[in-house]
Amino acid sequence: MSDRRGVSGGRDDAPDDAGGAAASDHPGERTEDAGSADRSDRVADAGSEGPDGDAAIDPAVAATTREELHTTFDYQVERLREIDNKAIEILKANLLLIGIVVTGGSIVVQTTVDLAAFLNPFTVVGGLLLLASTGLAAVTYTASDLRGGLDLKAVDRVIAAERDDGSRSAAHADPDAASRPEVDAEFDERLLRSYAEWIDYNARVTAVNDLLATVTVLLIFVAFVYVTAGVVVGAAGLTAVESWSSFVVLTAFSAAFTWVAAHMDHLGPETTHPAASFAGIPLSKGGDRRQAWSSLRAMLGRAPTEAEELGIATAESETEREGSRDGEDSGR
Repeated sequence: MSDRRGVSGGRDDAPDDAGGAAASDHPGERTEDAGSADRSDRVADAGSEGPDGDAAIDPAVAATTREELHTTFDYQVERLREIDNKAIEILKANLLLIGIVVTGGSIVVQTTVDLAAFLNPFTVVGGLLLLASTGLAAVTYTASDLRGGLDLKAVDRVIAAERDDGSRSAAHADPDAASRPEVDAEFDERLLRSYAEWIDYNARVTAVNDLLATVTVLLIFVAFVYVTAGVVVGAAGLTAVESWSSFVVLTAFSAAFTWVAAHMDHLGPETTHPAASFAGIPLSKGGDRRQAWSSLRAMLGRAPTEAEELGIATAESETEREGSRDGEDSGR
């Protein structure tokens, strides 16, 4: 009786509930399962290859990287918005102060008060620095130019690629084609690279805006120092030689202070575990002062065309070449 149960446990006509686990012991079924497993492995290997034949990105790694890039991108947007808000507040305060000074000066000149003693190098330079800081605040507010997101042409290309892939899969009707993972891997890779390009571009914009904002704040501080010193010198009645000597000394101290304050922007790269960590980018500053000046010179140079700025011409030419190759393949 027991031998009979043992034989029937491996037969094809055994019940499902009795031979489900033992049905795999049949030699023919083991061969078929091994063949199907080999086909599954081949499909998985084919789906794990990228568009260039390289290994595709792990979806979990791609998701983690995309989340980190998205967080960095959001912080850059908030940082530039913060700089713009500070710039517009400084602009409003400077315009209000200039309006008060002009109004007060127009009233004082109608009286018998002698203002010649207070028109010295300190007050003149202080007034010019205040005007310069006002102009830089306006430039800082208008210089923000973020990059990010998918434009209309990029979305159209993605939709066209998806439709083309769906039509090819329906035409071939091959379940082992595994074209969907390849398309998804290609899109993930392109999106990650796009995020990296956007973050790099926004970092350069942040570096320029932070440089302009820093110079604006320092000019305001130095302007008030000069104006205060001019009032003191005018009230003390110093001679021209004493006034100019004081002006040179104050200018030297102001220049040294401005240089030190402007270059207190970073501590250098990571040195504890440089090989086991990512270098990262300066989030608040966007880059050091050398990079900021380089980006500012590039911003003041020749303005790029729309095709160069967005890379439309290159992308469209690549799409046209791919379309022509697909047409030739279908014709053959």
